[in-house]
Amino acid sequence: MVYAANAIHYGWAPSDRTRLDDLAVWLTALVLLALYWKGYRSLLKQERVSARVIVVTALPLVLVAVLTIPFDSTDVFLYMDIGWAQTHYGLNPYTNVLRDIPEISRDPMINAEWMQSNKNPWLDLAFVYGFAFALLTKAIAWMGQGNWWLTLVLFKLLNVGAYALVALLIWKLAKSSGQDRPDATLYLFMWSPLVLLHHIANAHNDLLTGALIVVAVALILRGRAIWSPAVLTFATMLKYAPLPLIPIALFYIARVEGWRRAMIAATGAALVAAILSLPFLGAIESFRFDLIAAQLNKITAGSMYAFFYYIFRFIYPPGLEAFGAILKVLLWLIGVAAILSEIYRQCIRRKPTPESIVSVFCFILFVIIFVSSSQFYSWYIGMLFPVVLLLDSNHWLRQLVVLLSAAHVLSLTSLRGKGIGYFALTTAMAVVCWWRSSRAVIKMKPS
Repeated sequence: MVYAANAIHYGWAPSDRTRLDDLAVWLTALVLLALYWKGYRSLLKQERVSARVIVVTALPLVLVAVLTIPFDSTDVFLYMDIGWAQTHYGLNPYTNVLRDIPEISRDPMINAEWMQSNKNPWLDLAFVYGFAFALLTKAIAWMGQGNWWLTLVLFKLLNVGAYALVALLIWKLAKSSGQDRPDATLYLFMWSPLVLLHHIANAHNDLLTGALIVVAVALILRGRAIWSPAVLTFATMLKYAPLPLIPIALFYIARVEGWRRAMIAATGAALVAAILSLPFLGAIESFRFDLIAAQLNKITAGSMYAFFYYIFRFIYPPGLEAFGAILKVLLWLIGVAAILSEIYRQCIRRKPTPESIVSVFCFILFVIIFVSSSQFYSWYIGMLFPVVLLLDSNHWLRQLVVLLSAAHVLSLTSLRGKGIGYFALTTAMAVVCWWRSSRAVIKMKPS
């Protein structure tokens, strides 16, 4: 009922966001978080339930999310525009922007009125996603045949497919890995307000990347690791965060299966990269790297970088430029040091286990998303959340990310615009809950 009320509130016509909308979304977010937590606690008090119970009860939520117009972000509308510009106008999204197309804003497929709440100069934005996603947007726009609503539904159904694939894999892998409550793991994903609202209702593409990471992990856990670098390469060419996972997968294959198998895996990954790059690389000299770099390096509220950056701006504005440059380097150095330390800790074994590689994958993604990047949006968690659920239920990183995924549902509210307050509140909520949970577990253990 809460999801349906949210869908009806925003309707199916473009409109500006008002204070009433913000009040409604605060109420929606808090109620959904309370119900999500209550459902999880209730589930743990029961005997293990079947996957069917969780799936069947989640289906109405997915259906309502599909029917909900994207209300928090215009990203999917930009995906649609870029896809249509490629298939209808022959635009290369890395060398040109939408404004380069004469009279583009009058094209009914572009539907500019839906972009009115976007503060970005969307007609002048370079495409910052990977080649695989550019091709995907083109294919979906072609299937939509110039029908705006059909194209939107197709993008949403693509995410529903990723959602279903992740649900299937984490259920099977959680059972086969010996998790005590695979049903609880499935519930945490399928009923997650963050997943349903950001990745189904608002159709962000991060869940596609997250699904492919889970596929790569499934291949490693099932003894077919040789294919995982190719899958991770495809994931990287949707969004770039999984890039550091590729050498880790190759290292694992080399240590467990031998360097010859690792070379075959590397060749497969290179072949995937080459095939996906082929339609665009001929014009690489004309790529708008200036616009792409500006997009990738912008500061957004919610990142650790923004938290310290805005505090310093309040204290000493004249030194902000130098401080920002130093802070960016420092956070990446901290991130690299933490990642290398974790890799060393997990991989010094003669033959690293598949479980240790999954742990490294999760840690690397966590550091990139939550520590080192100057840019953070809550939907980025969709790249990490599915795979982190494959860790043991008592693993500190799984517990923390589950809590962060819940806290960042508040990004739907006006809180997201507060550079200091958003990071402080969501992080504090998650860390305090995680710390209290950890202490409770320690007290329950026999001395």
